[in-house]
Parts: sequence; C-alpha cells; structure tokens
Amino acid sequence: MKPSLSRLREALKHVSAPKRRRNKAFKDFGSNSQTTRIAIADAISTRGGEVAARNRAAIVAAHYLTLNQEEQRRFFSILAEDFGVDRPTVDNLIKELETSEDRSAIERKLRSALEAERELLFRRFLSVENGLAFVVGLRADLLALNDNTFADMDDELRRLLDRWFDAGLLTLSQISWDSPASLLEKLVEYEAVHAVTSWGDLKNRLRSDRRLFAFQHPGLPNDLLIFVEVALVSGLATSVDELLDTSAPIIGSDMADTAIFYSISNCQDGLAGVRLGDFLIKRVVTELSREQPGLKHFATLSPIPGFRRWLENKLETQDLSYIDNLEIKALETALQNPKWTLEEEVVTQLEVTLPKLGAQYLLSEKRGQRAIDPVANFHLSNGARVERIIFGANQQDIAQDRALGMMVNYGYDIPKIEDRHDAYVHEGIIDAHGDVTELLPTQPGV
Repeated sequence: MKPSLSRLREALKHVSAPKRRRNKAFKDFGSNSQTTRIAIADAISTRGGEVAARNRAAIVAAHYLTLNQEEQRRFFSILAEDFGVDRPTVDNLIKELETSEDRSAIERKLRSALEAERELLFRRFLSVENGLAFVVGLRADLLALNDNTFADMDDELRRLLDRWFDAGLLTLSQISWDSPASLLEKLVEYEAVHAVTSWGDLKNRLRSDRRLFAFQHPGLPNDLLIFVEVALVSGLATSVDELLDTSAPIIGSDMADTAIFYSISNCQDGLAGVRLGDFLIKRVVTELSREQPGLKHFATLSPIPGFRRWLENKLETQDLSYIDNLEIKALETALQNPKWTLEEEVVTQLEVTLPKLGAQYLLSEKRGQRAIDPVANFHLSNGARVERIIFGANQQDIAQDRALGMMVNYGYDIPKIEDRHDAYVHEGIIDAHGDVTELLPTQPGV
C-alpha cells in the first residue's frame, strides 16, 4: 500500500468510529457478503431522507477502511454484481424509444436507467467528512486489484473524479524551502522520476534557479495531486545528473533563457487517467512566462521508460537487420552488462547507434496512432515536439536499466501547442526537429 493511503486511512478513522461501535450488526462487514450487501443497499436507499442516507454511507465508508485486500475484492464484486445498471429496464426503454411519440421523455428515463445504482453510493461517499480523499483512495484500491471485471466501475469512478478535479477547481502552488515541512516530506515521498536522496538534495531542487509547482485541491488541502520540477538554465539541458548536482553553480535569472521540466510526479494512484499533467505544464509555462520574461524556451528532459524493453524484443525477434553486427554486439553487451559504460569501444559504438534506435522507437513505434512510449504520448498529446535525443543524459542506475541512459527533450512552443496537439491526437502526426528525423535508420517501411 502506498504511504499516502496509509495516511488516508488514519485520517478517516475518526469520521464515523462512534457509529461503527453502535452498528455491531455490521461487525462482519466485508467477510460476510450478505451483511455487506445489506449495508450497501441501506446506504443507497432514500429511507429517512438524504441526510440519513449520507450518514449510512459514512458508516459503510468507515467499515470499508478496515478491510484487507481480499475483503475489498469481495466488496467491489458485490457492487459489480448487485448494484450495476438495471438492464431489463434499459432494454424495455430502448424498445419504447423505437415506437414512442415522446422520444425526449423516454431518452430522459433511459439516461437515468443507464446509471449504475452504485454511482449514487459513490456520490454519497463524497458528501461525508474527508469524502473526496476516501473516493480517491477507493479507486486506488480498485486499480490495485487489476481485475478487468471491474472496468465499468473504474470508469464510473474516473468520470466522477474527472468532474471533481476539473482544472478550474485546482490551485497552482509554488513549493519552496520555506513551505510547511509536511509538504516537503510529501515531495520526498511522491517523487517518482528522480528519487530525493537527502534533505540537501531536496533543498538543491528548491534553490533560486529552480522552481517546483504543484496542483492542490480544496478537498485535499494538506496533500499534493501532481508536481513538476523545473530548472532555469541557458540552452537545452543535456544531463539530468548536472541538474541534480548539488555543487553546480546557481544561474542568475538574467542568464536563464530556458525552463527545463525535468520531473513530473503523480501523487495519487486513485487519479490515474484523470487529466492533470497537461493542465499543470500549460499553467506553469504561463506562470513562468509572466514571472521571467527572459525565458524564451520551454522544454523537458524526459525519460524513455519503454526503450530497453523494446530493444530486447527487437533483438529477440531479430528485427534489427538494418544495423550491422558490431552495433548488435554492442547492444547485447549493454543489455547484459550494467557496467557497459566502462567499456570504451562499446560506448563509442552505442553513442551513434542508440540515438538512431531511439528516434525509431519514439517516432515510428505506435499503438494505433499514438506513440507506444507512455511519456512520449503524454508530451505529444500536450502539443510538444521531439527536440533532441540525448545519449548518456542520465547515469543513474534506474535510467541505465530502463533506457540505457538515454533521455529526450520535448519542446513546448507556446504559439504552436494547440496545432501540434490536434495533429498528433487526431492524425497521429509526431512533430520532430530535423536533427531527430535524420536519425531514423534507413530501412524499408521505417
């Protein structure tokens, strides 16, 4: 379980603990399907009015927090099997729609019937104290089960959270070394790209030529949703190791012409698939443009998380016939030996070979019309351009494992963001700098 969920459960324990003691009939909630089913039905029922129904939903929420993962699975199974869409009613309304003269009335009934009964329970959860945090945690638990039979329920929760985490409801906060210690601790906990190794490391990421922006929500006032770390530099950054170097000199604001987004971390598992990152980057670009008029370029220094796995698959299927035997041998050495960077001949070979293969992976390998690499798809969907592929940009162990030290700059050109977004999302067109497209290997069909 993620530490944030542990804190969530602790924070919510007080919500209805007294009620839990008064409801001894539910002592086997979660372990007994019938007891669980009755409690859920009671929380959905309108008996006694809305206030009473919300109180019953709070009791269900409090009991849910005591469940282990297997009991959670049983809870979600009951919701899926017994509190879904009333299909016979939907079928009858569809038949009526074909013959009715008053189609609008039938359509209204049909829209209502297509809503699963459990969705009312989810909305009532939102109304209890700390209810938004509870629903975010509930969806995180559901996703952790990784069970496709709950796909409809997950979609319902995602759509509900989409509305609650609309960009207009989010607050952009700049986190500094003077921010509350509790927020700084969360940064260390949530950093998912480049782990914070010490308080000195964190302080370095918050110095005067660095910025850290986060989205927060009024319903989760003491937590973070997503944050981005930014370095103000001169020219495109080519090494994340240099950006994270605590001994690197500080660049004066008058010298910086480029903002480099070098780490984006989602903080809440339960908000997976809820659009936050694209809104965050665009808001930060706007904020930095206002704060630092001298900034002319906005770009990322991003990982290529699927690159190594793709290379391994290509080698296994012998689908790299367009590179020579020396290149293949160097690749095999790098994939098998974590200390390959100490072998000068291998490094010299791969310094040429890896960027070519990186260009193919990022520009040509797709799932449908979208780039197969998740980070590439994220930035391209936001309207970015592939600016440069960088060999040896990250010497950290995790990078060597996932992408052999390769990283990429994605550029955000404010006047062209929307056009690039539309071209990629609707037509699958990936915009890339000429230096990148020239790297593509010469191969039929590539």
